[in-house]
Amino acid sequence: MTDLVDGDDVPKSSPSKRWRAIALAATQFIPSIISIGCAVAVGYFAYAAANQKPPADMAALAVSILKSSDASPEMREWAADAIGIQTEIGMRAKTIQQ
Repeated sequence: MTDLVDGDDVPKSSPSKRWRAIALAATQFIPSIISIGCAVAVGYFAYAAANQKPPADMAALAVSILKSSDASPEMREWAADAIGIQTEIGMRAKTIQQ
């Protein structure tokens, strides 16, 4: 085994060197942590906004517009978007009015 001699002790680092090492490590990792946190927050709010159901009175208005025979195409498009109907799929007017 090796015996430690009094002169072979590991030198102690000064507090300023320790703080500097901590600060350098923090400047490397903190921006990444903040970016990931912001991305998670944006994803949560986007998910919540996309999956929010329309209010009941807006849905009732949209249904009445779709059932109406004299509604303009723009109003029908808005009503279909408000309810969440995919307008790319061909739909006959009789189907909606039933």
